[in-house]
Amino acid sequence: MFLASQSLENIYQVLQNIRMFVQLASGLLLLRFGWGILSGLSPLPAWTIFIPGVLIVPIAYVITFAATTFITSSPVEIPLDIWTRYLFYLPGSIMAGIGFLREWKVQGNLGRQEASKLMLGAGLAFLFEAFVMGLIVPAAPYGPASYYNYDRVVHNAFAGDASSTLQALPLTAWLDYESVLKATGLPIDFWRMLSALAVAFFVIRGLGVFETIRKRQVKELQEERDEAQNITIEVQSIARETAERWTEALVNISRKIAELDNVDSILLYIVENARGLLKSDFIGLALINENNTNLELKCYSNEIKTEMVDSKVVVKNPSILKTLRRASPYLSQENEPRELIEDVIFFSDKPASTVAIVHLNLDNNPIGVLWIAKRGEELYSGTDIIWLECLADQVVIAIQHGLMTSQLQSISIVEERARIAREMHDGIAQILGYLNLQVQTLKSLLAQEKRQKLHVELEYMREAIQTANADVRENILSLRTTLANEKGLVSAVDEYLDEFSIQTGINANFSNELPDDLNLSSIAEVQLVCILQEALTNVRKHALASNVIVLLGKKILDNDKHVFLKVADNGVGFKLADSNTSFGLKTMRERAQSIKGTFNINSTPGKGTSIECNFPCLKKGKIEQPRRIFSLALRKDEDYLIE
Repeated sequence: MFLASQSLENIYQVLQNIRMFVQLASGLLLLRFGWGILSGLSPLPAWTIFIPGVLIVPIAYVITFAATTFITSSPVEIPLDIWTRYLFYLPGSIMAGIGFLREWKVQGNLGRQEASKLMLGAGLAFLFEAFVMGLIVPAAPYGPASYYNYDRVVHNAFAGDASSTLQALPLTAWLDYESVLKATGLPIDFWRMLSALAVAFFVIRGLGVFETIRKRQVKELQEERDEAQNITIEVQSIARETAERWTEALVNISRKIAELDNVDSILLYIVENARGLLKSDFIGLALINENNTNLELKCYSNEIKTEMVDSKVVVKNPSILKTLRRASPYLSQENEPRELIEDVIFFSDKPASTVAIVHLNLDNNPIGVLWIAKRGEELYSGTDIIWLECLADQVVIAIQHGLMTSQLQSISIVEERARIAREMHDGIAQILGYLNLQVQTLKSLLAQEKRQKLHVELEYMREAIQTANADVRENILSLRTTLANEKGLVSAVDEYLDEFSIQTGINANFSNELPDDLNLSSIAEVQLVCILQEALTNVRKHALASNVIVLLGKKILDNDKHVFLKVADNGVGFKLADSNTSFGLKTMRERAQSIKGTFNINSTPGKGTSIECNFPCLKKGKIEQPRRIFSLALRKDEDYLIE
């Protein structure tokens, strides 16, 4: 505007230089903007990748032609103005206009009418911009400007026959400054200003709408993120609940195994819980029979019941047998042959749609198979196989504990019978031998009619019979002392001492200082009871005591908790040097040492005897051993069984 008014003639050249620089820079920015609008608002069709290759030749020609104009004798600002409009303003405005028109359709299809109208206005404004800014240029003796410039149009329009001039000139000859002024009554600068205002209006409004759309999209993305976070939290919560259920189930299984429950009940508990945890319609457990000839169903669980299988049900499914033979898990997939998963759901006519199978391995030898099956379309995953293998390990541990329990029962029976045999040999057998000799003595005295001596021998025999009777009653009491789940150690000891007092006439006082949590291993409880019985037997036989005190409590030894047993009597006592020859004391010491405990004796002749045993408690963090104690109970048929 300053250049057109010529009001600042002293800095005219400076303004002219600024105008050339600003025009070139704005043209480049417009070209970049147009391409960004064309390619950025909405993806271009695939065929547009060929546009650069198609246009490279004409573009190179135009650039070469433009370069030649700068070496002509005309001022540099004229070709710079012309070619800036041709090369930058015209294509930039056209690309921007086409881009906005394409976005007009996109926004219309999305139902955004306000944005669609603004895109239409911006597209038309940029096309108008291309016309008034890119096509109408100053007059020049080269290029298109030589055909539609100010001088030629003015000369042809106002000299001679106007109609012939109009017919002779091309259409582009009307696109110069003067033609626009004459045709519209307004200079080209006005129309350029108008196009610039239109572009600015629609673009700025469009940016505002797009900012609103962007905020809406950000809000939607935020909502989607919140929803995704909620889903993640829900999934994590479900995963945590699943892990807690599995942990609880595995802990309960381990507790049942540790408590030495019946193996069948443990297996039923495992399959029943596994079916629910793995969301299956059926779970089966099969073991190899004793003859190693067939794989037979041991127990199963379905929607109706969970039970052991009494009759022989042979498993013939090829996938199950293959898993057993290869000792590797099997997971059915889609589109597998139906025969691979047939006959995996027993006692039902409905076939399975998917199955997962794992083998049972005991001491590196396959002993059976555990499998799950369901009728739904959802397949089992690798995670299900992992969980199933965990349960299979629990099954093997339960079976192994069952075998160990049987072995322990056999060992317990042998040890208890050896103890009974020793007691009978030391007590009843000797007394019966003595009575046999006494009967012969009585017969001889009777033949000699020595009645007074006969009465003396009969008194000796009566005392021997009473001693034998006491031994038998004490053995029966020891055999009947059982520590089951419903009767703990303290109750069993209290009951045993009551019976001991009644049978022997010795006053037995029991002092219990133990807390509710005993925390002893089962074998430690067994040895404690056996040591107590042996100690009380010595009191009855040798101490000649009238009173005995039994104390149970806890103490700390070497930074570890121990349960201690103390038995003290007011009998005759003995010299400790003689204790090494006592078989009973040696047995008690060996029992205490077998469970890493200690055994101490304190005795003084004439002042009684006391023994003290210390038994280590289970350390924190270990699974507590079962409270059930295996001991012998005398049955009516005089057979010995583990209670």
